[in-house]
Amino acid sequence: MRFILLILSCLALMLASTAALAAQKPADGERLLLIRAVGGSASEKELAAQAGVYDSMVEYLTDRGYRVVDRAAAEKAAMQIAATHEIDPVLNKAASYGLTFLAEYSIHFKTSTIVKDPDKGIGALVKVSAKIIDNTGARIISAKQAEASSSGHSTEDAIEKAARNAGKKLTEQLSKGLEQHITQNGNEGRTVTMVFEGREAQTERLVSLLEKNKAVAAVKEVEAGGGKATLEIICKSRRDQLERELLRLASQQGIQLQKIRSEGNRSTWKIR
Repeated sequence: MRFILLILSCLALMLASTAALAAQKPADGERLLLIRAVGGSASEKELAAQAGVYDSMVEYLTDRGYRVVDRAAAEKAAMQIAATHEIDPVLNKAASYGLTFLAEYSIHFKTSTIVKDPDKGIGALVKVSAKIIDNTGARIISAKQAEASSSGHSTEDAIEKAARNAGKKLTEQLSKGLEQHITQNGNEGRTVTMVFEGREAQTERLVSLLEKNKAVAAVKEVEAGGGKATLEIICKSRRDQLERELLRLASQQGIQLQKIRSEGNRSTWKIR
């Protein structure tokens, strides 16, 4: 009897561990860019608070398997991409974040810091608010705020402690919102934007092929004219998977496609 109870206990622990791991699983393959709202008149205390929040957010996200883009490295990569594709990333606002920083989502945050009167003790209160932005459509998918206070050996120490605590609280809330968004996209379908440059008749044939695909729920034409058409496609697959399927279908119909560029959930194609 004791042996059976031991086995049941082990099974319960295994199931609990599996559930915990599933709950902690981050957005699959999605990359995040953190942006500090630094103005020209930012004070030293705000810069210190933003640095503490930033470090705390990066630590929380990377510990849970998220892919956080290093902005400095991404900027160098963007220069290489721009030179290779002979395009200026600034010209396309919808693609600017994805192309320039190689990230599907951005977290834009700002802080407000209150320092305690030194005569009454050393302490700081850091308030932080943030928004998660879907870079492809420049759409806000979650907005949260948090705050934390702390004492310290010095004002700088108090600010850093409060900022890191506030950053952790905020990121916990934001990650839940992002995971819910990704899960919803998986269930209902994510929006993939495709821009086609070429003859209208060929574009219509591609639309017909996409509409017949099992992974595609709907195809909506949002812009057309001048040899260019922009489509919003709701599908239950990733952009790269849909693109491979599109190339396969186009090849069967004798349509030659050349991908000009892609970023986030958006891609641009030329019909040959």
